[in-house]
Amino acid sequence: MATMLRSAVLAENIVLKNGSKILGSVSNGRWQPQQQQTRNLNVHEHISYTLLKEAGIEVPNFGVAKTKEEAKQIAQKLNTKDLVLKAQVLAGGRGVGHFKNGLKGGVRMVYSPEEAEDIAGKMLGEYLVTKQTGEKGRICNAVMVTERKFPRKEFYFAVMMERAFNGPVIIASSQGGVNIEEVAAENPDAILYEPVDVTKGLTKAQAEKVAVKVGLESQKDKTADMLLKLYDLFIKKDALLIEINPYAEDAGEK
Repeated sequence: MATMLRSAVLAENIVLKNGSKILGSVSNGRWQPQQQQTRNLNVHEHISYTLLKEAGIEVPNFGVAKTKEEAKQIAQKLNTKDLVLKAQVLAGGRGVGHFKNGLKGGVRMVYSPEEAEDIAGKMLGEYLVTKQTGEKGRICNAVMVTERKFPRKEFYFAVMMERAFNGPVIIASSQGGVNIEEVAAENPDAILYEPVDVTKGLTKAQAEKVAVKVGLESQKDKTADMLLKLYDLFIKKDALLIEINPYAEDAGEK
C-alpha cells in the first residue's frame, strides 16, 4: 500500500507558545524588552511540493500556470479527469474563500483541461478573500494544477524548532487534513510530540516510533523514511517549521 501527499506547506516563521515566550530581562534593576532576530518566509504551495519532491518525498504530479492556457496544457499532460486547481495565494482558508469577481473557492475540483482553463482564467489576476487576508484579499498570480487523490486516512506531520523543547521536535497526529491548531484546542491528546537531539539528529528508531504511535504500523518503514527525509530538509533549509498536512494513504493504492 502506497502513501501519497496531496498537500504540503513549507514555512519559516517564529512560533511562540504560551510558557515559552521570552518577554524580557532585568538589568540594573530595570526591565528591558528582549530583542531577538525574527525570520519570516512563507513559500507558495508549489514551491513546497518542489522542495519535498527534491528531498525524495512522494507528492502528486503537478504543474504551475500563470495563464489559463498554461493551466489547460498542464491538465492535458496530467492525463486524468480528476484534477485540483489551487490558487497560489499565501493565506489559509483558500478552499472556503471567495474571489472579488464572485468565484467561490480558491481550491476547485475540475474534470477536464477545458474546465481547468475556464476556472484558471477566473482566478488569475483576481483577489482572493479568506479569513486570513481581510476584506482586501490577496492577488492570485499563479495557479497549481495537480492530480486529485482520494485518501483513505489523513495524518499530520511536522518538524518545528521550539523553545519549549530546546530544539527541534517532531509533531504528529492521526487527525490530519484539518487545521492542527483546532485539533490542539479540541483534542490535545491527539497530538504527539517527539523531541529531537539536534546533536544526533532524528534517528530511525524515533521515526518508527512516531509512525506506530499515530497508527501507521503497517506503513512504519515508509513513514519513517519520509520523516527522516523531512527532518533532513528541515536542517538543510535552516527552517523553523516544515509541515505536511495531510499525509495520506491513497485509496487507489498506487
